[in-house]
Amino acid sequence: MQRLRPKEKLYFGMRAHDDETGLWFPLKKDLNQTLKYLVTRKPTQLARNSLARPISDRAFFRDFTHLRRAGHFSDAIIKVDNVVFPVHRNILACCSPYFRALFTVLEGSVQSSQGHVETKEAPDQPLSIGQSIGSSAVETYSPGVEGMDFNLNQAEFNWLTCRANGTVSKSLTSMAITSSKHCEHRSPSDGTGVPPLATQTSSSVSEKMPLETSDTHLDQSQSIKSSCCCYEVTITDVCPDIMNEIIEHAYGGQVAVSAHNVEQLLPAADRFQVMPLLKECCDFLASEISVGNCISIVKFASHFYHCDSLRQLGTQFLLDNFTAVFQTSPEFEKLTCKELCFILRADQLNAKHEELVLDAIIRWVIADTGEREKYIPELVSCARVGLMMPDNMGEFVDSWLLSRDLNSDLNKVTLQVMESVLQLQKQQLAAVDSAMFSPRLPRDILFVIGGSNFGFPLNMVEAFDCRTWLWSIICPYDFAPRSYHGMVALDNEIYIIGGFSGQVYLSSCCKLKPDTLTWEDVTPMNTKRCYVGVTALQGCLYAVGGFDGQYRLNSAERFNQRTNQWSFISPMIQQRSDAGVAVLSDKLYVCGGFNGMECIRAVEMYDPSTDQWTPEPSMPRGRSGLGLVAYNGYLYAVGGFDGTDSTVRLSTLESYSPVTRQWTRLEPMPHPRSNLAVDVLEDVLYAIGGYSGDRTTSVVECYDFSTNTWYQSTRLSHNRSALGVCVVSALPNAAKLLRRDPTVVHPQNALREY
Repeated sequence: MQRLRPKEKLYFGMRAHDDETGLWFPLKKDLNQTLKYLVTRKPTQLARNSLARPISDRAFFRDFTHLRRAGHFSDAIIKVDNVVFPVHRNILACCSPYFRALFTVLEGSVQSSQGHVETKEAPDQPLSIGQSIGSSAVETYSPGVEGMDFNLNQAEFNWLTCRANGTVSKSLTSMAITSSKHCEHRSPSDGTGVPPLATQTSSSVSEKMPLETSDTHLDQSQSIKSSCCCYEVTITDVCPDIMNEIIEHAYGGQVAVSAHNVEQLLPAADRFQVMPLLKECCDFLASEISVGNCISIVKFASHFYHCDSLRQLGTQFLLDNFTAVFQTSPEFEKLTCKELCFILRADQLNAKHEELVLDAIIRWVIADTGEREKYIPELVSCARVGLMMPDNMGEFVDSWLLSRDLNSDLNKVTLQVMESVLQLQKQQLAAVDSAMFSPRLPRDILFVIGGSNFGFPLNMVEAFDCRTWLWSIICPYDFAPRSYHGMVALDNEIYIIGGFSGQVYLSSCCKLKPDTLTWEDVTPMNTKRCYVGVTALQGCLYAVGGFDGQYRLNSAERFNQRTNQWSFISPMIQQRSDAGVAVLSDKLYVCGGFNGMECIRAVEMYDPSTDQWTPEPSMPRGRSGLGLVAYNGYLYAVGGFDGTDSTVRLSTLESYSPVTRQWTRLEPMPHPRSNLAVDVLEDVLYAIGGYSGDRTTSVVECYDFSTNTWYQSTRLSHNRSALGVCVVSALPNAAKLLRRDPTVVHPQNALREY
């Protein structure tokens, strides 16, 4: 026998543009001719000649899908309402343990009694989510339907749900979702603008089998039954469209998870134990989490055992964004007292001031004053009233009482809340409750790494707790000492770039993973850079200017995480080292610096979309070693050295508006210094360490943007300048990093204003 020519090799898969009327063969042979061709060949020769090319998984499943749609070789029928789905038991059994167990039971039943087997499922009634994100008309759970257990140590929700009759209407996504118990088959002309789920919704979704009623296709069902031993299974409490999606997924089709079907698709995937599809639904909901729907997503995910990661993600989002949630989300007012108590007791509740907790309590109570007034003492007991400061309490009372009608229900509730707070504070005089004095864990942690003291680089790593105002020293592990380096956070990893080791100028880079406290090497830069300015922009790192040991640089490099490579971008207009670098409105700004002869005033802006540098209005005076941050649409330049007197450093604070293109002088720092580290943490600018002209310092000062005032914070553990700083959010090991011991009470440090 002759070997087959390459063109005679067969493809048993469907092409994307083929319809579902049959399989595609390059040789244009029909099915009978092809089978005859294969039968005439000996098995050894078929193996040797490799007649058919390897079939991809997608093509393989398309063949099975074609057979299912044509009704060939089906050995089971699934009936949902009046819709019939011919299926292959082995395909569904491989996809789902549910169907594997179901067909195993039916197999045993057939052995004792040949004939029609019908099973009906009556599981718990599925949930209905209802309306769109941000909708104010959001219904809540029926009273008595659920309870919630909250673990304070892990800061997680455990929603213990007792399923009952009726549906639960919630808001999950930003797109409209139907709230009916059973999906209705809608046509494109029904006015909803939503195509039927049984049809292809996008080019990436495989064609779906048209839903067929048992009345119109009775002959086909009878022919299937007569040709083989066929099992008929009737499944209730699921709509035909969703069952069609489940079967499509089992046959290798891509199911498009959207706001229109996720409400019914996730419970069905959980019920039938289709884990890949369940994960797709959870991933979709995770991508849709927002301030307006996080509570609904937590509640929805809590009903399903395999959605625990989604529940935890939604819970963490709720705690991290608690202030925005209770101020703007209509779902907050629908919480029960028990649920709200569990939230308010959480250590990871992100509240800058404890008075915000009282604010949340008042907003919740006034939503239904008559029914909720009785819960005020219980809710106030969840607050850390021992941390409430007199000044903040006065501002809190003024904000609720003096600006509103004293006869309103709102002020009545406010007075009741204050009475409960005072009563608890009096009780503390007799018996101190440590829980009321225990600061909550912050969401954001400020890290300071490296620096120089008496000319010697350091490898110290410190983390700042903005709730206790305490610094924690972290073991540096494998971090080599360096100073005058760049430091920036990207994807919750801290990058250390360039700098000075005490002997050589560095191009090397490394990164610290705060969640595991491990260091990793990063591809070095193309150029040695000391006094370098670094920042993160659109997922990439930028290293700008610096000093390579011989020259002040105008070159700049960009690091791509995906490729793990540095590449040059367009050079700056001027050479400069020790400049300030920050990102504002997706543009990179570099201010000041030293060009080798003088401290310069020039400001440049880099646009990554054009790879071009553009001059901007210069600062009022030249300076190097300054700190630069962006906040709320403005650049803020702090401190530095102007080159006039080697013993004098600047205390200047100036802001720049890209809109007006003007620099404005603000309240100066109390302590003049250069080579300091600056960053913004919880709407406060921190100026850390630096060089005062005759010595390094450990001073940490805070600038309040709203009041244009400075106040002092807790000092660093050691004097140092030329250090790096960045802020990392939502670390799972925050308690460990900040040395929090639940058995130790941390006193609140009073603010000391100048």
